[in-house]
Parts: sequence; C-alpha cells; structure tokens
Amino acid sequence: MKERIKGRKNYPTDEVDPENFLSDETVRDFIRKKDRIQFKADDYDKLYNCVHCGECGTENERILLKQKYIEDGNTFEGINEMIECFEKYRSPYPTNKMRIKPPKGIPNKSDTLFFMGCLSTIRIPHYTEHALQYLMQQEIDFTILETEICCGWHLKISGLINEFETCIKENRELFNAKKFKEIICLCPACYHLFKNEMEGLNAEVRYISDYLKPSIVHKTSRVGIQHLCQLMNRGEAGIDKHVNNTLKKSGYNVVDIPHWCCGGGSGWMGRTDIIEGIARKRMSDFDRDDLDYITTYCPSCWWILRRFSKQCKIHPSAIDLFELLL
Repeated sequence: MKERIKGRKNYPTDEVDPENFLSDETVRDFIRKKDRIQFKADDYDKLYNCVHCGECGTENERILLKQKYIEDGNTFEGINEMIECFEKYRSPYPTNKMRIKPPKGIPNKSDTLFFMGCLSTIRIPHYTEHALQYLMQQEIDFTILETEICCGWHLKISGLINEFETCIKENRELFNAKKFKEIICLCPACYHLFKNEMEGLNAEVRYISDYLKPSIVHKTSRVGIQHLCQLMNRGEAGIDKHVNNTLKKSGYNVVDIPHWCCGGGSGWMGRTDIIEGIARKRMSDFDRDDLDYITTYCPSCWWILRRFSKQCKIHPSAIDLFELLL
C-alpha cells in the first residue's frame, strides 16, 4: 500500500500502537476460528485498537470480534455507563437534551428531516447551529426533531449489538411514522447506518455535503481540510474533490494536505490513548505557516480538530466548513 504521508503508515492504529495492531489477515483468521476462541480481558487492547476509519478491509469483521469479546463475558471501562445512558436517554451521554439554539424559521413539519446526531447537538452546539444556518441560507425546506434517538454507532462498534439494533428499530419506526421522504444527516456515522443498515426505511438518506454550494461572499483565506474517512472509505469517492471545489469557487486557497485519519471515527470512547496519539500526529500535518484555517464537515472530526488544535498549539485556527461558507 502506497504511503500517503512519507514515513507514516496509512493504518492509523498501526502507526501509533503497532504492538496491538491486528492485520486484516489476522482478523480474518480470528473470524474463521471465532467459534473455537474464548477471548479474555487481556485481549481488549488488541480488539479495541481501532478507531473505525474504514481504512482496512475488515471493519465489519473487527466489530464482530468485539461482539464475541462481550459475549465471552468480558467488559471494559465505561461499558456500564454506556448501557445506562442508552437505557435512560437513548444517547451516549447522560442526557438527551439538545444544547443547540435553532435559528428562527425552521418549520414544524416537512417531508425532509435534518438529523443532527448526539455529538452534534450536545457536545458541539455551535458547529450544529452553523449547519442549520447554512441550510436555511440555501433555502432548503426541512424540519428537526425535538428529541433525537441516537443512531447507535457507538454501541455497534463497542460490541453491544442488541442495544444497537434497538436504536435502529426505534429510529426506523419514528421516521416512517412521520412519513419523511428524505433524511439529511449531519454525521457520517448516522448517514452510513441509516442508509446501509436500516431496512424498511421509507426515506432517501443523504449527507449534508450534497447541499454545499460556493459562498456568495468572496473569500480569500488559505484552508486545509480534514476530509472524511467515514465517507471516502465507505464508497463515497469524490466527496473530497466536491468540497475542495466548493471552497475554491468561494475564493479560498485550498492547500493540499495528504489525507490521514484524525482519530475521531469512534468518538471519544474505547482506547482514548490511541485516539489521542492519532489526533496529535494529524495536528502536526496541519501545523503550517501557509494555512490560515483548518476545517472539516464531520462532527467527530470537528471535535478532534477543535480540541487538539488548541492542545497542540498549531498555527492555523479551526473553523467549521459551514461557518467558512456562510
């Protein structure tokens, strides 16, 4: 596999923790022997050495191995809190109350739902407010839910399959009951699950990048972009070119930064030491004097960029894509 960044492995967890990295070949071998294997607590570091960027060819198999780890009676730090939050709030957090302040004018009813996601509405409200403002600026007809049910991504990649399937079932029933014809997702994990794993959904699922258009106000700054592993590695080839062209047509000078994971594909859970190691390496790629801003159009990537650009004290400022286009 050709290196995208000289001297660095393309698989981010192999780069930061090679001792615990499982190759595709090893993962497939585990799957073949799954019924004869009994995982133990010590297997956690290897089985959860993954941020689910989709770079490998065995993401689904890695999730199956995590399910087996749980089925074998093992646990991990934070699992009880995760299940409790799911049971009480259908959320990764101990609340399902949105912290966003929606702009005025969003209709109560529409055939189109804008599904924002847990991280977007609870942890990074300003990012989500900018996305809402942007859609309204584009005169997109949409509505939002007063309370959302988590898509279940964090449950699926943690090995909690029953809880994940509950999230899928309840969301499908809600979407169909409200007779939505289209669902616009702000989060690529929500988009992936609703589009590919929600059988019986009577709506078309789209990602918010489909609605990006050049700014009506001419821009002049230099921008580096964290593109989305969760789209590009899951069949959405060309999304990076579309976003680059949108910013270029807005007047921005888009500086080419070879793509590499930011660490945010699994959220801030599981092996946070791995996530932090990847994030800090990625920040080093953006620490350049020829950049004014770094940006992204993924809530998880944005959380990483905002947090670690400050911690690493890199030169450019982090500004989300929607604010750049407003």
